[in-house]
Amino acid sequence: MGYAQLVIGPAGSGKSTYCSSLYRHCETAGRSINIVNLDPAAEQFDYPVAMDIRELICLDDVMEELGLGPNGALMYCMEELEDNLDDWLTDELDNYMDDDYLVFDCPGQIELFSHVPVLRNFVEHLKSKNFNVCVVYLLDSQFITDVTKFISGCMASLSAMVQLELPHVNILSKMDLVTNKRDIGKYLNPQGQVLLSELNQRMAPQFFKLNKALIDLVDQYSMVSFVPLDLRKESSIQYILSQIDNCIQYGEDADVKVKDFDPEDIDD
Repeated sequence: MGYAQLVIGPAGSGKSTYCSSLYRHCETAGRSINIVNLDPAAEQFDYPVAMDIRELICLDDVMEELGLGPNGALMYCMEELEDNLDDWLTDELDNYMDDDYLVFDCPGQIELFSHVPVLRNFVEHLKSKNFNVCVVYLLDSQFITDVTKFISGCMASLSAMVQLELPHVNILSKMDLVTNKRDIGKYLNPQGQVLLSELNQRMAPQFFKLNKALIDLVDQYSMVSFVPLDLRKESSIQYILSQIDNCIQYGEDADVKVKDFDPEDIDD
């Protein structure tokens, strides 16, 4: 059985930075992971690339040959990936053993994980190859400046959860850049009535029933919650990694290591 993280989130949310920091953390801990680039527009990497979609198709080539804009060209590239799941991707996955750990660094176009079926079919292919997959959804903590943006981020994450139907770990990234962490703290453990009051103050009365339904979804049903990520702290990276490992049951089938010892050493 293989293990995989699917790292998604809006453009600029810190997905590639998360991947590179995770790689360095695991390297220091003596743990092996493989980072896969699924962004055909990427040019520079701070981590070794184990697999690269640009070997299949490149954004610049599509823009030049088909005369498409950046977004249209990227969607074309991802559809090309979808058409080559049984060929290119399968051949690449065959290079890895059953217990290998892959981290897929995805593009930031929100339609890929909200309603376009490309990533859903990609995930289904991974599962057919006996991979346990967890979605890691990153949201820029600097974006969460008021309750309306927090609810917007929750709905975007929930949309991905519904679309992909996978275990989710939602992360507030770039916490190391936040100057006033108290402003963010209330959204890590949100109080429903406080959020509803703030939301009603910002919106017209005709939206009050909608506001209550949205807050109930976040508060009463606990459908969406976020974990803060501070890349300056190894403990923060390790905590998030342990949450993801728990979701995909990583290491649960590992053999228990028993250390031999000499009873005479105890007397000494």
